[in-house]
Amino acid sequence: MRTISQYDAKRYKDELEGLREEMTRILVEMEQRHSSSSREAFSQWWEEEGTMRHYFDLKGQAERIERILMSSVIEEEAYPRMRGPHEGLTRNGYDK
Repeated sequence: MRTISQYDAKRYKDELEGLREEMTRILVEMEQRHSSSSREAFSQWWEEEGTMRHYFDLKGQAERIERILMSSVIEEEAYPRMRGPHEGLTRNGYDK
């Protein structure tokens, strides 16, 4: 278990919410395109334009944040030290 400040927890939750909103937007667009486009046009958008890769990248980021939040204890402090935007993350985006 790791300890994170309530401010870091809020930042993670906000980021997670943004990722979920973007994933939902992609899924809604996928449904619309699937029902109104030809199979070839849908495949072009989903696979060749990189939408599928983008969706699964977002999903991976969301899962990473969920794991962090589930394995953390939130420390309630009057004036906790906040991490910088990339502090504590390695080059590939995972915690050290």
